[in-house]
Amino acid sequence: MFRTLVELQPRAVASADEGTMSPTDVAAAKLDDVMDRFAEKKFDVDDLASSLDEKGPYQNVFLQEMEVMNRLLAEIVRSLKELSLGFKGELTMSDAMEAIVTALYMDQIPSPWSKVSWPSRRPLSTWLVNFASRLQQLEDWSNNPTELPKCTCLSYLVNPQSFLTAVNQVAAQKNQRELDKLVSYSDVTRYATPDKVEAVCREGAYISGLNMQGARWDTTQSIIDKSKPKEMFCPMPVMSVKGVALDKADFGGMYSCPVYKTEQRGPTFVYCANLRTKSPPARWILAGVALVLELTI
Repeated sequence: MFRTLVELQPRAVASADEGTMSPTDVAAAKLDDVMDRFAEKKFDVDDLASSLDEKGPYQNVFLQEMEVMNRLLAEIVRSLKELSLGFKGELTMSDAMEAIVTALYMDQIPSPWSKVSWPSRRPLSTWLVNFASRLQQLEDWSNNPTELPKCTCLSYLVNPQSFLTAVNQVAAQKNQRELDKLVSYSDVTRYATPDKVEAVCREGAYISGLNMQGARWDTTQSIIDKSKPKEMFCPMPVMSVKGVALDKADFGGMYSCPVYKTEQRGPTFVYCANLRTKSPPARWILAGVALVLELTI
């Protein structure tokens, strides 16, 4: 509602003495900022892939992530270069270009970008910060592509389901089992933050970037507990995830907690993480407890 009210506000340019910027000036400033930060970014996927003697499930996941980021970077640069020419009068301002100007002014993600990126409800300013973090994770991995990172931030992946599938694929190859007979089994570790992780997980992978909504994680007892007053979200410690045989998985005393990419839930479902609980799981189901990868901040 408030976003709609802001969109309806008049945008008349105030006098220069007041120092108020017009929507075009604001958009031009953001255009320059985005181009300075991302215009030169690009992953050489073909060169990196050819340098690998053997591509395993994890390598395929990160290479696919790089390809998605390259498409997004290309669309951002293309649209902003076109808009820059429009500002200079070298191109006629089209409806699509005007829509990007409005989005930049309103601190919203332009529609052409969102169509080739991940689901997000963030404003543009924090979306760009998150985008930079996603690129940094991929750059860090590209420096040592044969190894899995000590801890992978699941919320920085466009397709986190593919990473979880890769975990199961590695387990299936290692234990000579059928992939469709394995399930993702989660466990919350004692590592409060990713920088505390000392080595790669012996079995499976360490993941981070999850936030609990509707309850909190009691680090003392390592169980789900009710939320503290005025606490909307609870950052989760580092979790380990591994592929285990369905007939050997023990889900007793566990709450099958759904994981979503955004607070929108529904269409952004990723998987179900099993979390220890002393209360009946029905309590957390009624409370709508879930884990969210990306918060609207």
